[in-house]
Amino acid sequence: MERVDYTNYHRYRIDGRWAIGVTTALKGIPKDDALKRWAARLVAEYAVGNLDQIRAMIADAGEGHAIHYLKEIPNQRFKSAGIRGTEVHALAEKYIKREEIEVPEHLYPYVEGYAAFIEDHRPVSVHEELVVASREHMIAGTLDSIQDIPGLGRCLVDYKTSNWVYGEHALQVAAYRYMEVYLDAEDNEQPMIPVDRCLILHIKPHDYALIPVQADEDAFRKFLAARDNYVANVQSNKLDKLLGVALDPPAREFA
Repeated sequence: MERVDYTNYHRYRIDGRWAIGVTTALKGIPKDDALKRWAARLVAEYAVGNLDQIRAMIADAGEGHAIHYLKEIPNQRFKSAGIRGTEVHALAEKYIKREEIEVPEHLYPYVEGYAAFIEDHRPVSVHEELVVASREHMIAGTLDSIQDIPGLGRCLVDYKTSNWVYGEHALQVAAYRYMEVYLDAEDNEQPMIPVDRCLILHIKPHDYALIPVQADEDAFRKFLAARDNYVANVQSNKLDKLLGVALDPPAREFA
C-alpha cells in the first residue's frame, strides 16, 4: 500500500491497484441545495458591494469577463479554504510535537485556536498524518491525528477549519477508524491502531470546539454505501453515459 503524491493532489495504491480515497468516496452522498444557495449569496453580496469595480471591469474587458469573474468567486473561496486547511494541519502536526513553528500572520488566529485546545486538554501525540487503508474495501486515506487525551483515552482526532462541521464528516472519521492497516515511518504496513473514541476538532479563529463523533460500525456501513453510490453513479460521470445521441428528425415532406 502506498500514497502517491502529485503537485496538487494525491492518490492511493493497494497491491498495484488504485484505491478510492475516503474524501473521494464521500462524493457519493447527494448534496442538498445549501451549497448552491451559499454560492448564489456569495456572488450577490460581492456584486452589491463592488458595483463600481464591476462596472469598470465591464467597460475595460466586456460583460463576458465580468460574468466569468463573478462565477469564479465561490471556486476561489473553496480553493483558499482548502489551502488554509492544509497549512493549519501542517502547523498543528508540528505544534503538538512541540516543534518550533513560524506562523504566517493570516493563520495566527487558527493557531491560537489550536493552542487553546492543547492547553485545555494536554493531548499526547501517538501518530500524525497517518496513511491508512483497507484491502477488503479497496479504500485508503490519511487521518489527521491519533492522540492520548487525559480523561478521554486514545482518540482519533480529525481537524476541520471550515466554517461548519457536517454529518458526513462523521462518516469520514468512521472510515479511518475501521481501516485494516497503516503505514509506519518506514512505510511498512502495521495493524490499525484501535481507539477509544473519535473526535472532530473544529479549529476556529482564536477558539476551538471538540466534537464527539458517532464513528461506529453503523456509520462505517453508511460510508460504504456512499462509496458504492460513488462507484456506481458518480465516478467518471457514469450517469451522463446513460444518455444516447439525439435521434434525427424524420424527413419532412414539403408541399
